[in-house]
Amino acid sequence: MFKKGDFVTINKEIGVVVMTGEEIPGDSCDHTGVWFGTYDKGFPEVWIIPSEYLKHGPESVLKH
Repeated sequence: MFKKGDFVTINKEIGVVVMTGEEIPGDSCDHTGVWFGTYDKGFPEVWIIPSEYLKHGPESVLKH
């Protein structure tokens, strides 16, 4: 459903997909790893969320 790099939303928060279900350890093929831009002690904080809770996010604005 989602692929790496897709923007997604949940509870009006925008995140980016960094892991698909096949890449998440354990039996989580129906989940998605999403990064919301936060860190925990200097490491990116990735949330493992059931894919059915996520919606496709907005298109990005490209800047250079």
